[in-house]
This record gives sequence, C-alpha cells and structure tokens, in this order.
Amino acid sequence: MMWLLRRSLVRRVALSVLIAFSLAWGALVIYMFMSFSMNMNTDSSVARAGREINTALAGIESDEVAAGVMDAMGRIINELRRLEGDLPGNVVFQLKNHEGRLLYVSPEVEGLVLSGEHDKMVDVTLGGQRYWLYEGSSERWRVWLGEPHSGIPWLIGLFGSSLFLPFLIAFPFVLAPVWIAAAQGIKPLRQLGERIKLRSAEDLSPLGFDPKYAELEPLLKALEALLAQLRGKVERERSFVNDAAHELRTPLAVIGAQAHVLSRSTDPQERQEAAQHLAHAIARGSHLIQQLLELATMDGAERPETQFVDVAELTRRHLAQAARDADQRRLELMLESSDSLVFELPVPLFESVLRNLLDNAVKYVEAGGQVVVTLRREAQGLVLSVVDSGPGIPVEEHELVFERFHRGSATLAQGTGLGLSIARQACQRMGGTIGLAQAPGGRGCAFTVFIPGGQTAAAAAAAIATSSRPACAR
Repeated sequence: MMWLLRRSLVRRVALSVLIAFSLAWGALVIYMFMSFSMNMNTDSSVARAGREINTALAGIESDEVAAGVMDAMGRIINELRRLEGDLPGNVVFQLKNHEGRLLYVSPEVEGLVLSGEHDKMVDVTLGGQRYWLYEGSSERWRVWLGEPHSGIPWLIGLFGSSLFLPFLIAFPFVLAPVWIAAAQGIKPLRQLGERIKLRSAEDLSPLGFDPKYAELEPLLKALEALLAQLRGKVERERSFVNDAAHELRTPLAVIGAQAHVLSRSTDPQERQEAAQHLAHAIARGSHLIQQLLELATMDGAERPETQFVDVAELTRRHLAQAARDADQRRLELMLESSDSLVFELPVPLFESVLRNLLDNAVKYVEAGGQVVVTLRREAQGLVLSVVDSGPGIPVEEHELVFERFHRGSATLAQGTGLGLSIARQACQRMGGTIGLAQAPGGRGCAFTVFIPGGQTAAAAAAAIATSSRPACAR
C-alpha cells in the first residue's frame, strides 16, 4: 500500500486532469445558473406558457370556458413539471376578465393578491413563498402565472447533477491518452536511470543517450557536463599523483644516497658534503610536500570565509619575512601602496598568492635585482602586482607556467613548479584572476592579480589598527 502514497508524475498528471474537469464542471454550473437568472425576466418557461395561454384565450368569449381552459392548462403544466423531475411546488394561476372579476385561482394562492408587471417576470412573495410571477393581458382577460422560487442551492444542485453524467463519461476518454502520453514521456527517464544504474563506479564515459524529447535535453546535457567535470577531476588527480611521485623520487633518491655515504664513509670532508646534500634534499622534499598539501587543501576546500583586513600591513609582514632571503641575494624589495588599505577577502588565500609570488620572484631574480609589489584599489576590486627584474619568461610559456610542475625552459634555479599553480588556484577560489606579462623595459616578469568585490566599511576600518610604517621594505 505504500506505493499509493509515493509521489508519482503520472499520478500527478491524472490528478491535474481531474482538477481541470472539476473546474470546468464548476464553471459550467455557474454559467448555467447565471444564464438562468438573467433569462428569468423575459425567456423563462412560465413566461412562454403565459403568452401561449393569452393566445389561446384570445378567441374565447365565455367566462366559464376561459376558466376551464385555465384549469386544464394548469393541470397539464404541473403534470409536466412532475414528469421532468423533482421541481419544487406547483405553478400557480389566476384569471380575471376585463371587468376585474376573478374567474380562476390556484388553491395555493387563493385569497392572495397577485400583482406584477405586464409581460415580465418579477420576484414576489405570496403566503411566505417566493415566486417568479408573470402577468399578461389581452382585450378580455388578465392572466397571472407564478413559478415557485427554486433557491440557489437547489438550482446549483440541479445544474450540477445534469452535467455530472456527461463529465463522468468523458473523463476516462480524456484521461486515458493523457495518462499514456505521460507514461511514455517519462519512459526515457527510466531508461536513462537503468543505464546509469548498470554502470560501474569507475565508468565516467559519456552516456551517449538520445532523450527523444526536447524537455529532457537540459537534464541530459547537465549530466554529460557533470560527467565531463568528474572525468577532468579524476584525470587531474591521477596526473597530480603521478607527478608528485615523480617529483618526490629525486629528493628521496638523494636522501638515500647521502645517507649511505654517511653510514659508510670515514672521510670527514666527504661526510660533511654528504650531510649538506642530505639536508638540502630533506628541505626540498619537505617544501614539496608542504606545497602538495596546500594544493590538495585548495582542491577540496569549501567556500572561503572573508573578513576585513589591512592588506597593506599584511603585505609588509610578508615582505619582512622574505627580506632575509632577499638580503642574501642582494635583492631590493619595494612596496608601493597607501599606508592602510582595508579590504574584505579570504586572508589565507590572499597570503598564499602573495607568498608564492614573492618566493618565485626572490628565487629567480639575479643578484642585485629588485622586486616591486604594488597594491591599489579599483572600482571593482583589489589589484596586486609583483614585478621583478629577473630573466623573464618567454611569451609562449606565459600560460604554461601556471600548470603544475612546470618550471620553464630557461629555469636555472631549483624549484618544485607548484608555486604559480597554487597562486592561480587560490585566485580562482577568491573569484579573481592572475595574469603574466613582461615587465616594463622588456626584462623580467609582471604578475597581476585581480580580486573582485571587498568594499571597505568604516566600522571595519576603525577596528583595524593601522600603522605609519614607510611604504618601502628592504
């Protein structure tokens, strides 16, 4: 019995047809009632009967004959009403001659005064009963006919019952084709579901399914797009694992070799060199693992939380941290920014971008060079640029440098090839962009990061302590 309670599209269609039939039935009942009410004044059956009686009495001169005709007509009309159905009460009659003498009156209104309008139906109350009263006259006779007022509920019930049987007969003939069409319409969905159900968890190939109906195409396109995204993600993860294993192989091999030298050699000089190589390999492997973890964290991260922060102060702190390596290579680090620049952004992601761009610049710029970091606000967001005086990157490799483990054809320094990839992914997580161009003068690299949104707020800015440090860090 639970299947009866389960939601079904076909059952919903059948219910919709039933509701449509019910609304149509109700609308027709209301239409018939309104038409009946509007036509009662001039075109009711009682009014027509009154005119016919006037015509029949026109050639009669005897009062007795006229009264007999009126009595016979009354009997016939009321008998016909009984044969037609359960109509309320009897039609009442009254006949007077031109002198005003009462010739005939129905027992129901005997002793009551009937008064209406000539050749019209009027609503009157006689003896506590409402009637639609018709009054007609000729040269010799005046005729009154009164039909009992049926009442709105009775009329609606009458019209509704008269329409019920035709609607009941028509309903299955309308429902059947609609039901079949709905069942056939969702058949491709069942077929698609069965095809997906039979697939293995590893099968992300295109479905190759013909939806047959235009309404199903958006669903199929969305599924195909989802499968394509999953294929791309799986391929990237597989490539990432392979590349990571390949990159870790070198420092692990160096660690193994130098550890072997340390364990076997008795020459102090050789042991010292082995220890230095071992420490360098461990540092390189540790740095690579840290970057791999950072990249993996970004791949699975949820929507980043934002907060108001003084990005100028934050950038100064990162420049101070990079100053030690820069001093060893005799590099000049500069910051061009206002003393305070409050902006709303995901702080960890912004720090990841800044840190990797600075590491990349310090690592590849020759001794005596410089790195200039610029921060500025634009109408639509924040712009961060890092310009160095290094050897630069060929234009044809500007897009490739953001790929994982790509080091470039002219690279002399040791690196993992992950820093710029991490920076780009962090930008994408913030909804921003990162681009590479040649530095002014045609030598070096100019990385430009755009982060949208992040309007300042006076309350947030007041809560952040700003400093008056100089805009140049060394």
